[in-house]
Amino acid sequence: MSKIELTIQEEAKILYFIEHCQGKSMRGDCRNDMYEIYTMFKNDGRNSSVCSCLDRDTAKKVDGFITSYTFSDELRFSDRFHDLLPHLALIKEESEKPLEEVSNMGEMDMSKFLKKEEPKAKKPPLKARKKRVTKKK
Repeated sequence: MSKIELTIQEEAKILYFIEHCQGKSMRGDCRNDMYEIYTMFKNDGRNSSVCSCLDRDTAKKVDGFITSYTFSDELRFSDRFHDLLPHLALIKEESEKPLEEVSNMGEMDMSKFLKKEEPKAKKPPLKARKKRVTKKK
């Protein structure tokens, strides 16, 4: 499958769809937006004028397209993207001061880090046997 490249406006439309329509009932504008996003990724003639029985399948395919698509870095740095998809967002790290070297690294006691205490195995609890009781007739 070839890599799909979308414009910033198309990516913004996808974010709008995620924010306002994804996971909700696909009626009206949300349905039109869903089919518009579908045609961005796959142009096989399926659009909002088709039978509504294809809506569920189209919604699943659109969700798959969105999760597999790699958004542009410009959009991934935005606050809106960070609010909607925090697991895919990029964070700008601006460091004001360069990292300072720690002067006491040689004095550090490395034995704390080298000791590995193995956990002691605990004995499993014994289950009490139940006596078998028979009724007398």
